[in-house]
Amino acid sequence: MQTFRKLVDTPSLTVSYDGPNDWLYIEWKGEHDKTSVLAGFEVIIRCLQAWECRKILNDSSQVTSSWETSAQWLGRDCLDSIAQQGVRYVAWIYSPLWSDQHAIDASMQFITNPIVIMFEELATAYAWLKQSR
Repeated sequence: MQTFRKLVDTPSLTVSYDGPNDWLYIEWKGEHDKTSVLAGFEVIIRCLQAWECRKILNDSSQVTSSWETSAQWLGRDCLDSIAQQGVRYVAWIYSPLWSDQHAIDASMQFITNPIVIMFEELATAYAWLKQSR
């Protein structure tokens, strides 16, 4: 029985369904700008429509550019759209870039739903998401 299923696999974004945990695992990779971030979140919405998940493990640890230009849109629109798909919890792993961490932190002020917690590394994010109900 396959427990981890890749739904989308591109050089810049991989979206997988983690069966045992019933959540989406999203890996952002490389350079991103507002256009690629928007396109990536549209893909994520489509995946959520096909795989109804209440949780997302969003991994930006492989991102090599800042999302500064997308921060407000991320917080106000994108995460709201994800919440409308039924997602209640997002564990978000920071990019190693300080500018990206700052941009994501700035976007958090616009978020009302879902619950989003930022993490420095995967193991802690995984543990928090696993216990979230």
